[in-house]
Amino acid sequence: MTNKTRKTTTKSAKTARAQAFVPRKGEHYETRSGQVLEVTNGRLKDEGDQGASFAGRTIEFHAATGKATPAMATDRFYLDELVRKLSKPDYEEWIAIQRREAEALAEAQATTAPAEPTKPSTPAKPKPKTRSPKSTGKLSQLDAAVQVLAEAGQPMTAKTMIEAMATQGLWTSPGGKTPHATLYAAILREIQNKGADARFQKVDRGQFTTSK
Repeated sequence: MTNKTRKTTTKSAKTARAQAFVPRKGEHYETRSGQVLEVTNGRLKDEGDQGASFAGRTIEFHAATGKATPAMATDRFYLDELVRKLSKPDYEEWIAIQRREAEALAEAQATTAPAEPTKPSTPAKPKPKTRSPKSTGKLSQLDAAVQVLAEAGQPMTAKTMIEAMATQGLWTSPGGKTPHATLYAAILREIQNKGADARFQKVDRGQFTTSK
């Protein structure tokens, strides 16, 4: 490829990116690195071989408050970094996912904290043996999640897994209002406790796949 052709191709690529994304002040975008940013000045600046850039600031989620706020300082971002523009519902869903992850991680850490030593107690009297009830054959929530992930062959969110379990008759919520949040926490807990032996892998924000 000649230098002239290479320059033409590069220019065409830049033009395509400029046409795909036209950042405007106040809009939110997701970058290739997974960051979410807010445009503070959409006026494009030609950065030569690096392409066009604009001014913006990253959105920081604070687990302690459950809120997302823009960083204090602004920075330069390149059009080539952008993956997609976030609509208002998309941005609100991103915040909701961050909040669920923070809550699930906090719950997972709380349940895996070492228990305080207890005082030795007097041995209890043995209870008379009783027959154990027969197994219903139904899967647990986590086992059902593994099965729907394996059958789907692609990453799924906790909410989608819950819906698939119900559709396939593998597992239904006994009455909880947020079974997807419970499943989310349980999956993170297994990943944290079992590490490489866990049956799940987190592949993206709010999405999991099976490692088995």
